Amino acid sequence: MTAATRDRTLFVLSLAIGVAGWWGATALGGPREAWDGPSYWQAVVPATYLLCALFGYLGSRGAWRWPFLAFGAQVATMLVLGGGTGNLFPLGLALFAVMAAIGLVPAYLGVALRRARDRSRAAAFAAKARREAMAGEPHSGARGEGGPGR
Repeated sequence: MTAATRDRTLFVLSLAIGVAGWWGATALGGPREAWDGPSYWQAVVPATYLLCALFGYLGSRGAWRWPFLAFGAQVATMLVLGGGTGNLFPLGLALFAVMAAIGLVPAYLGVALRRARDRSRAAAFAAKARREAMAGEPHSGARGEGGPGR
C-alpha cells in the first residue's frame, strides 16, 4: 500500500469514526445530543484521541488533520441528527475546536513514536551493515549481490 493510499484510507476512517462516535453515543446514551450522556465523555472522546494517536503513527504526513476530521465529522453528524443549529451552536463549535486542538497531542505523539521506530530500524540496519563490512562478508544491499569489486 502506498503512503497516499494509506492516507486516503485514514482520511475516510477519521470521518467514519467521528460519525460513528457521535451517532453511537446518541443511540446508547439516550439524550438528544451525544455530549449530554456519559458515554460520549467516557468512551467516545478517549477512543477518538486513541485513534488519533494510531493515525498519527500510521499516516505519512499531516497528522494535524486526524483530530480535526474526526471532530468535524461529529459536528456534521450533530447538525444532521439534531435538525440544525440552536442558540448555543457557536459555543458548541468552539468546544469541538478545542477538543480537536487537544487531539493534536496524541496525533503528534503517534508521529513521534513512528519516527523513533524508524530511527531505531535505521540504526539497527547500519550496525548490521558495519558488522558485515568488518567481518569481510559481502553486503547484499541496493548495489546488488556481492561485496565491493565483484
